[in-house]
Amino acid sequence: MRLFREVNSYAQGLKIEILSKKRRQPIGEAHPVTTVGLTHQTPLIQIVDSLGKGQKVEAIAHELAHLILVYRYGLGVIGRRIPRHGDSGDVFRFFMSMRGDWIYLLGQTANTVHHLILVDHLKKEYGIQSNLHLRLLHHNFGVIAKDYSRDKESLYAKGLIAFEYERLIGNMERVINIFCQTEFFWKAYHSAKKYFGRYDSRSIPAPLSYEENILSFLGVLGYLREDFIFFPGGKRNFCLKF
Repeated sequence: MRLFREVNSYAQGLKIEILSKKRRQPIGEAHPVTTVGLTHQTPLIQIVDSLGKGQKVEAIAHELAHLILVYRYGLGVIGRRIPRHGDSGDVFRFFMSMRGDWIYLLGQTANTVHHLILVDHLKKEYGIQSNLHLRLLHHNFGVIAKDYSRDKESLYAKGLIAFEYERLIGNMERVINIFCQTEFFWKAYHSAKKYFGRYDSRSIPAPLSYEENILSFLGVLGYLREDFIFFPGGKRNFCLKF
């Protein structure tokens, strides 16, 4: 309740919704809880009803910790910038890149950076464990580790998750064959290690430093810094998944 009240002081429209079996999609079992409405400061936490009581507490606390990082510490989510009106080159480049899974890559970037901080923060400040998140991270990483056919944005996200796995769980070689990974995977892995490797609950970055590191991370992957924008403050309705 202390954590809930703290979040509610920054986002008074906060709501929590339990989803029945018929309403689980699109979050499903791999992502049993998600938060939408971040950019309008009216967050809605949606959680599946199949979780046990203790798991529900962990899952809701996890999402509340995401919101604390967004609203209290200014560590927002990131999205693609809408092309400038009248700039045909900018518009052309935007639409040529639409085949990439941008929601996956950019959503995972904010998620991973947050997770490096909030898992330890929840334990130290509120006495709440993150066993469910770590179990899902292990399971989901095992699934995506076998996927070699996706676009480069998805392969970058895969390398990013590998970095998170090593930081929060341990040696990723237990799950993934490191000799079969692509150049995209390793570029994202090493870039994440360089720019996010020092983050934890004792080293929460200032907003400008956070944004600079994310833009530098994306720059190493070959993207232009001016193509991205941080939220809240924008018009899109991004979400954070467990």
